[in-house]
Amino acid sequence: MIRTKYLYYYLIMNKKNPPSNNLPTLDNIKKEYIRYLLKLTDNNVSDIAEILDISREALNTKLDKYHFRH
Repeated sequence: MIRTKYLYYYLIMNKKNPPSNNLPTLDNIKKEYIRYLLKLTDNNVSDIAEILDISREALNTKLDKYHFRH
């Protein structure tokens, strides 16, 4: 599992020499981390909310925001 503090490095290290002026926004990092957790947990919202230490309601709001609803 990737810890939140290492997520940015994980994302940029998977790309070869990303240009420094084209860094991802915090919102994009959050979106990609949630996408990663959806795959990791097989879409288990309760597990993802626990990993993120947020309520299921807060996670559902984020899922709607990022259009991850089925």
